[in-house]
Amino acid sequence: MATTTAQLILTSTDLLSDSLSLSAIATLTQTGTNTGIEQTTGLNRKKVTSTAKGTASGQVTLYTADDFAAIPYLYVKNLDTTAGNKIFIYDDSTTGDPIQFQLDAGDWGFIPMHGDKTYKAYATTNPTSIEFMVLGKDQ
Repeated sequence: MATTTAQLILTSTDLLSDSLSLSAIATLTQTGTNTGIEQTTGLNRKKVTSTAKGTASGQVTLYTADDFAAIPYLYVKNLDTTAGNKIFIYDDSTTGDPIQFQLDAGDWGFIPMHGDKTYKAYATTNPTSIEFMVLGKDQ
């Protein structure tokens, strides 16, 4: 059993009237158990060349529905350094392909996902580099 910990730290001296120091930490476990996360897709880096939702060529599939038992966790980062060069992550399993979130240049996210959805990425600029990894338990 692997021990995997996710940690987020937010700090600012001028966002609020007082200094901000916020920290959250979680040990990732398989749904409904105390057993640690055991599998990952591995850390991937790819170029997103599609600039439109639903265009199969050039999109990057981040996660395919039901690959892992719920709850899988997605780490994703937009490696681009030019502001405005966004990556959009959308749910390819639902009618209308709803956008779940967007990442501007340098932005990243760590998201607990719904395991029965397929998530894909497209970008505003061709190409835009993306880094991603899914952690969970294989089906």
